[in-house]
Amino acid sequence: MQQAILHSSGDAPADYVRELGFDAASADVETRYKRCAIHWEPHLERTRNLILHAARLARERRKAVVFGAGLLHDIPLAELSGTFNEVLLVDVVHSLACRMRAAIYPNVRCFQADVTGTATHLVGARKSGGPLAKIEPSLFREDPELDFTVSVNLVSQLGCAPAEFLAASHSTAEIQSFQRHLVESHLGYLRQLPGHTALITDVAWSSRPTNAPVTEPQQRREVLHKVMLPPPTETWEWMIAPAPESHPLRDVIAHVWAYP
Repeated sequence: MQQAILHSSGDAPADYVRELGFDAASADVETRYKRCAIHWEPHLERTRNLILHAARLARERRKAVVFGAGLLHDIPLAELSGTFNEVLLVDVVHSLACRMRAAIYPNVRCFQADVTGTATHLVGARKSGGPLAKIEPSLFREDPELDFTVSVNLVSQLGCAPAEFLAASHSTAEIQSFQRHLVESHLGYLRQLPGHTALITDVAWSSRPTNAPVTEPQQRREVLHKVMLPPPTETWEWMIAPAPESHPLRDVIAHVWAYP
């Protein structure tokens, strides 16, 4: 039995979507994108290009799965639709605009899914204050037609909503341990899936004075909860919050590592 909860995009959202704040987070991302689109575009273009490069490495062209499809700004949807027989856009929330765009392509489907398999457990754990189980995802692991999977700018976000949701019921140490588990579990899960897999993730955030040279010393924060990754194939910077988005005088940069 697949542990992740999976629904077609036309179904009513699962209860956990609102309880864990996924719908509000999705709306916040879209609002920030509208303000920062010019600064985000180099990152989005690099992401789209890497996804296409990775897709060409798949041996067959039956089914492709995109984890963290989000608002589709960084997904080369037309090209994936033309390459694979079926494309599944997997995320906990799909906006109306996302569903309308996907509907253009007859072989593309939006699926609402908790790819970690832990959301309903977290709802119960907060009510009871009980231990946080280390559940392993299983969605698509036995799919014989899955030829390509890519996790897109998702890994660092897996623990964000749970941390806020559990803050009143669990200790900081418990939450941090669970966040690390989510990262390790997702990376291990990608390695277990059939077909070719690819990964794009931010690994750290830093800030520097606006318009400062890239050699300017930065304030840096790691975002993968001390999980170490091998050397990446490609790296780039994502100007995720140009001033004054998060600070009146400093730009916030996400450092992206990619593995096609």
